[in-house]
Amino acid sequence: MEELIRFLTEDHYLKSVYTKVMDWKQGDVVYCNGWDKGCVGCITKGQAVMRFCYEGGEQTVTFLEQYDLLGVENLTEEVTEISGGAYEVIALTDVTTFIAKRDYYLDHMYANPKYFHCVLSQLAKKSLAPLV
Repeated sequence: MEELIRFLTEDHYLKSVYTKVMDWKQGDVVYCNGWDKGCVGCITKGQAVMRFCYEGGEQTVTFLEQYDLLGVENLTEEVTEISGGAYEVIALTDVTTFIAKRDYYLDHMYANPKYFHCVLSQLAKKSLAPLV
């Protein structure tokens, strides 16, 4: 993921237009799936918790750490609504995030397939972790 971030930020002008690095304090809401649907990114430093709130009031919690993705639902071609509820990511420690505009992110992933595989690997690792 570090290499993908470097690739996305090589050009200083494009970096300033299409990407953003943000610092968050413990307890801050780092990301919410109701926010900007045109962005995707990852945690570059720190730990957070993703809290999924179902319509019925139940909640599930997943821990996130360095290079875990934010806004992954925005990577799909059509807007993907999460059925059954909403989620938010809350900083457990001080957190730094890297966010990029969705189309800029995807263009770079398609330009070099190894970055596509990097993201796919990160998604697979996270989704298969409870099974291992």
